[in-house]
Amino acid sequence: MNDSHEKPSADSAMEKTVAPPSYIAEANTSPSCTTFASVSLHMSDRLRLLRFPPTHIQAITRTIQSSWGQGIQIESNYYGAHEFKLHGRPWDGKGSQADGARVLMCRLLESLFNLGWILSAATDVSKKQYDKDTLLLRLVQPAPPPCDWIGIAFSHADRLRVVFADGQLLQALRAVLGRRVQESRRISGLTHEFKLHGYPWRANGGETMAVRVMLLELLDCLEVQGFSLYASIDQKTGPASSNDNGSEADTWYLCRAKNWTAGMPVYGG
Repeated sequence: MNDSHEKPSADSAMEKTVAPPSYIAEANTSPSCTTFASVSLHMSDRLRLLRFPPTHIQAITRTIQSSWGQGIQIESNYYGAHEFKLHGRPWDGKGSQADGARVLMCRLLESLFNLGWILSAATDVSKKQYDKDTLLLRLVQPAPPPCDWIGIAFSHADRLRVVFADGQLLQALRAVLGRRVQESRRISGLTHEFKLHGYPWRANGGETMAVRVMLLELLDCLEVQGFSLYASIDQKTGPASSNDNGSEADTWYLCRAKNWTAGMPVYGG
């Protein structure tokens, strides 16, 4: 999706200069039997990590470096969070950067999962313009068995983009979408696009329910292929275009146990 808005620089400056409230100090006094951490998306190019041990931050750094082609510009401490300022604008959702941001998020979720960090919620806790989700994660040890990961984005008003899907999965998705597909094409080495008839992501009236039936059919198809929905994340700074009236859509991330074969159970994310 194309997002033409960048967070105003005044807001960015205010974030840097205004001291945070005392919530952090108060939270530190509360004992917990479980370890939680967060990954939050900020502005058009920032990732902030809270409560991760140094060794896990190092692993996450390597994942970002290998998954985001433009690389890391700066790492710094932001009021106790480890902040990555990336080159480019992954959260703007423009062109190839939008596809690259999905690759990055897919690999990031996989890396966290392999370290034992399991998603508890992807939540929007801000009412600021251009806000995005915060990922709340819970540490489990030992870490769960590794999985294969894919991403599915609802792009423009009529595109379904799939990241990391193999040929068998793409064939299955093409079959379930059926006559809804106007065009099917590979748009990058890792991303396949289905262009649909009409404008399903701007549907009105009875068409809104037809779109939701299609989503349920997609989930049925994905589960037959062993994939379960793990996360639905708002990772864009704003609407895809000036015609979207300030709205935006999540990106889905799904996982499947490695070496899964037909007939094996599929567990929810």
